[in-house]
Amino acid sequence: MAEQSHSFHKRFSQIVVAFDSTHEALTCEQMCKEQDISGRLIPTPVEIKADCGLAWAMLPAEKEAFEIKIAGSLKAAGIYELDL
Repeated sequence: MAEQSHSFHKRFSQIVVAFDSTHEALTCEQMCKEQDISGRLIPTPVEIKADCGLAWAMLPAEKEAFEIKIAGSLKAAGIYELDL
């Protein structure tokens, strides 16, 4: 019998910023790139209720810089810490 190989995705804590509009999500991506805040757009996790299907995910180490440089300029639906 052939041995099956399973690949498992390692889950780790991430900060997820949810939005109520695609425009806000794309603006967040652009602003973070300009401010050298690492992260990426992801599909909004099912645990989060938001009107937009995109969310910004980043490592917890980026949260302080995000809050100082970006958060006040955006209308986020919420900021969450999730294991993704």
